[in-house]
Amino acid sequence: MEKLKHLITHAVKLLQYYIDRTWYLPMLSLLALLDNYIIVIPIDGILISSSMLKPKKWFYFGFFVAIGSAIGALGLAYIIRVYGIQIVESFFPHIQSSSSWIRTQSFFDQYGLWLLFAVAVTPFTQQPAIILAVLAGVPVLQIFLIEFLGRWIKFSLMAYVGSHAPNLIKKFWGIQGELHEVGID
Repeated sequence: MEKLKHLITHAVKLLQYYIDRTWYLPMLSLLALLDNYIIVIPIDGILISSSMLKPKKWFYFGFFVAIGSAIGALGLAYIIRVYGIQIVESFFPHIQSSSSWIRTQSFFDQYGLWLLFAVAVTPFTQQPAIILAVLAGVPVLQIFLIEFLGRWIKFSLMAYVGSHAPNLIKKFWGIQGELHEVGID
């Protein structure tokens, strides 16, 4: 595990060395997209540290990360729409009996799309809410739009704070580990 943290920290530092390149923003989008499938990508930390390095680009960083994350949610929703819950169960055999799945399903039954939006603007894992939305018959495009709006609010706020108030970042709950992984202590 320590080796993985070191590898991630090194990769992020290497990536941010190229922050002025034209491909950097699309790369942030790609990483945010992949974060829907590979949970170890510290996209919050990359976003904040990028905004700290280039404060004038905070809006673009937030927007591109939101687009990538929403496209990743769209891809996940499409996969679930085509293959159903069986694809999820092939990777996570007992997911439907897990306490987090049952709790999320109960919340989704109670709050519907508001839950999807709330999850999008918070640091909670969005995949269970997306899967439940698809299984509930919510159109994939609607999921994309809700995810984009929620993620845009979340990531724009994080990028703004990263560019304007670095000392406040250390007080944010839930991202200290990701900041440490990208070399900000």
